[in-house]
Amino acid sequence: MLKEHALQVLQTLEKHGFEAYYVGGCVRDWLLGRPVHDIDICTNAHPGDVMRLFPEHVPTGLQHGTVSVKIGSFLFEVTTFRTEGEYEDFRRPSNVQFVSDLVTDLERRDFTINAMAMDSRDQLADPFHGQEDLNNRLIRAVGVPAKRFREDALRLLRAARFAAQLHFDIESDTLQAMTVTATLLDRIAVERVRDELNKLIDSATPERGCDIVVDTRLLGCFPLLDRLFETARPHVWRLVHLGTLSQKWALLCYAAAFSKEQARAVCQLLRMSKRETEEISRFVELMAELSPQWDHPHPIDWSRNLLHYGWSVCMEVDNLLQACWWKNRDRQSSVSLIAVYEAMPVKTVKELAVNGKDLQIALQKKAGEWIQHVLMYLLEQTALHQLPNTPEALVEAARKEVVRYEHQARNT
Repeated sequence: MLKEHALQVLQTLEKHGFEAYYVGGCVRDWLLGRPVHDIDICTNAHPGDVMRLFPEHVPTGLQHGTVSVKIGSFLFEVTTFRTEGEYEDFRRPSNVQFVSDLVTDLERRDFTINAMAMDSRDQLADPFHGQEDLNNRLIRAVGVPAKRFREDALRLLRAARFAAQLHFDIESDTLQAMTVTATLLDRIAVERVRDELNKLIDSATPERGCDIVVDTRLLGCFPLLDRLFETARPHVWRLVHLGTLSQKWALLCYAAAFSKEQARAVCQLLRMSKRETEEISRFVELMAELSPQWDHPHPIDWSRNLLHYGWSVCMEVDNLLQACWWKNRDRQSSVSLIAVYEAMPVKTVKELAVNGKDLQIALQKKAGEWIQHVLMYLLEQTALHQLPNTPEALVEAARKEVVRYEHQARNT
């Protein structure tokens, strides 16, 4: 369906006398038999011609020759053949010049496997032997590798990420150039570094990407990240057994023996969202408390963590435990988690027969920190120690706990 819609763009351009090709990642993935989720198109038509031929369009990057064309419910980026000026910030060219030659356009691209184009009849244009590199499972820079990386330093991480996603090796000259130019990554916005690392650790073979990152010292300009990947390296293969990025970052931090504070520092360095930061640091804290040994399962008492963190957090932590124990996993911690949760007569503070306001009235006390403490105490006693979930029993237990809590606070 996607390609059928994109074909309409090519055929319309050709009908009006222009050349047009599918280009880049979509061609690579078609040749590899991988799913394709977006299609880029290149053409010798100038942006004005594209906008004239396709009334439904968005001028997303006119300065770079790109117009997004809408066909049905799909948007396709259509970019004019171009060559690029000097890269002044190791990320973007200072200027672009439109050209009429496809090969000139392809030679500015990062890797040979991404420098192929295909016409509307599925004829391949491959001036830099990208298909041969696909067959040999190689990532090779187009032209002079160091020049490619100096143009756009993010390509350093893209090379490692492609190797991880495709289970490819990196060609020797390209790999050597990565080591030489690694320090240029400090010129790249950390958000873009984060996005590439997310794709790397979420790939089919993250250990391959990690090996490349560590061996070439790609993250040397980020000492905390450099130490994280180097120390966690023996256990990176376990990441494929986890479902979310938060779990994967948490396992990396645990494998590197990072504390909750160090995990939070990693998240802040990479400018992760507040939700992601809290999630990852919480997982790392809980893993440190449970202290699982690699591939040696042991019983887990889930009761207190279920009360304090809830079912969903404990389920995710159990996923982390299974990854830690992968070679000898027995799922006993999962069985235990379900059994403890189902046995609890109450599972959350909201299920208690009294709330904070009820306690204030019954005990004739002003609102304060004591309320949250006492409610959690009542939850634990009711869920785990058979305290009846009735207003009378809860208020009486609360009265005694307030006395104990205030006595302890005074002594402290």
